[in-house]
Amino acid sequence: MRVLLGIDAGTTAITTVAYDTSGSVLATATETQSAEYPDSGRAEQNMTAVWSRTRETIERVVSTLDDCVEIDGVGITGQGDGCWLIDAEGEPVRDAVLWSDSRAAPILETWNEDGTMDALVETCGSPVYPGMCLPILTWLAEHEPETLERATTAFSCKDWLGYNLTGSRVTDYTEATVPFLDRETGNFDPTVFERAGIPEWNDLIPDVYAGTDVIGTVTSDAASRTGLPEGTPVVAGAIDVAASAIGAGAVTPGDGAVSLGTSLFTQTITRTPGTGGESIGMAFGIEDRWTAAIGSNAGTPSLEWVCEELLEKEGIETLERIAASSPAGSKGVLFLPYLSATGERGPFTDPNARAGFVGLTPEHGRAHVVRSVYEGLSLAVRDCIEHLPAAPNRVFLTGGGSRSTFWCDLLADCLGVELLVPRTDHPAARGAAALLAVGLEIEPRLERAVGRLAGERDRYSPNEEAAGTYDEVYAAYRRTRREMEPIWRRQAELRRSLEGASF
Repeated sequence: MRVLLGIDAGTTAITTVAYDTSGSVLATATETQSAEYPDSGRAEQNMTAVWSRTRETIERVVSTLDDCVEIDGVGITGQGDGCWLIDAEGEPVRDAVLWSDSRAAPILETWNEDGTMDALVETCGSPVYPGMCLPILTWLAEHEPETLERATTAFSCKDWLGYNLTGSRVTDYTEATVPFLDRETGNFDPTVFERAGIPEWNDLIPDVYAGTDVIGTVTSDAASRTGLPEGTPVVAGAIDVAASAIGAGAVTPGDGAVSLGTSLFTQTITRTPGTGGESIGMAFGIEDRWTAAIGSNAGTPSLEWVCEELLEKEGIETLERIAASSPAGSKGVLFLPYLSATGERGPFTDPNARAGFVGLTPEHGRAHVVRSVYEGLSLAVRDCIEHLPAAPNRVFLTGGGSRSTFWCDLLADCLGVELLVPRTDHPAARGAAALLAVGLEIEPRLERAVGRLAGERDRYSPNEEAAGTYDEVYAAYRRTRREMEPIWRRQAELRRSLEGASF
């Protein structure tokens, strides 16, 4: 039996899945992990620990497979952006700075004022946000120059794992497009480092490959640590956003994909590069495929917070029953779902953005409050989609939230478009396996690979009456979140003034 291994290294969990060539799951292993927050607005992870957890999942999956199984290759995806630095010997020079980190936000404010951002957008087609590699490198050059002096390569998470498996220092197009590639030629453009004021560090960026390209084979050291056969091919893979869309089935121009997870991610598949605005355009490096994506820091932690802090011992199932007892619109209660300690990154960037309920009166009960949280998250998804360069014809839904029939129905009403939800788990790992299938020439094109691997899907259609209600609620949501910006700024000043107070 031939087997494709897909690895998905997310922010909170790492999963390795073994598929046969028809898409059936043969074995799965997951290790949980968490980010560290050493200071306000900062998010980091220990690189060695991330590889160790990944290695453990691979080893457990391989040990489960029958002796007659032949592992054809390995596809990798993982949390995107951030800055994962290694030295000449391949050792991390510091903990990875993650995609959700906002320490570089003041740098972007300067770039917006002095024209640097416009120049970057002109090159790569999309704006830059604080958790991307270039602004993080700029911050490190100013605050930790000794770190960059030791570094020789800047990776993303999946590239770091690919290096540990093969010894190859490479990245892929989805990770490199913004802000390192010229959107017209697809080639690395070192002038972006000149525009950022750090031209001496442009050699940190490794060679760029398509996600289906074989970047090397499993080394003897990696084989001994994982149980993989030495010489097993590994493909470059893609950022988890793109891999998740592929695994769900969104590969045709006009398809949209939304992930309901720790963060919310929306995207639409296109044939052309981005042209600015709020979305991030990423080239697949395969045929003419691009994805235009917007990530929000809002996500399922808002629901977890409600369970833990407002309902105490009650779980998500109870939460949904409570929410379902409230009418659409929650009688006017709006929830702004910006609960992340690092603020918001899309479709607007504001490190001061914070969550809150607006419009509460004594007539509101917990059902209105709980439903407003689901609605706030769904309206944040719509906010992202409406800032994409083109509205999707249909939306493939993934992430933990997609398991909720209640939320899928509500989201279809909020978006006013049909949702397709794969019945299979781990779409990002499945997408990595689809890229691997093309790379190994098991299938000639992504559409064929997805048709082979993606599996069946459930469909959710919008209710016209509810969709009309949510059009009105969404307009109020957009106005409210824009008007909150000066309030968030004053609240940030208050938080800083109260730091250390003990009376």
